[in-house]
Amino acid sequence: MDYETILYSLDEGVLTITMNRPDVLNAFNRKMTDEIQDALKKAERDSQVRCIVFTGAGRAFSAGEDLKSRQAEGTQGFGATLRERYNPIVLKMRNIEKPVIGSINGVAAGAGCSLALACDIRIASEKSSFMEAFVRIGLVP
Repeated sequence: MDYETILYSLDEGVLTITMNRPDVLNAFNRKMTDEIQDALKKAERDSQVRCIVFTGAGRAFSAGEDLKSRQAEGTQGFGATLRERYNPIVLKMRNIEKPVIGSINGVAAGAGCSLALACDIRIASEKSSFMEAFVRIGLVP
């Protein structure tokens, strides 16, 4: 599968999944979460993948949910979004039998922070920051 919102690069057993929407600080939209879910399933089945590295293109790891995209899609409840899009990603990351490393290169906010925290190991640059934004939208992580 060719991806539009992520980069999937395998080199000597190390799979790097790069969230690739730098113009919106790698904010998640439906397409990106679907592609990440697919990439993780593919990585789990591929015996050549020995470990997985998550990072973001540009100056951010991920700013979280793309609220403009969400509004354009007409998506309503955050609970359904969590169950359908984010929980499967976090569960796969936690249950996959390969180490998952977060290469945090900038802001990791909201769902981006949750993705970073779901990694087995996080390596953060001096420019990185972590922020949970759930309280601002009435959710508890």
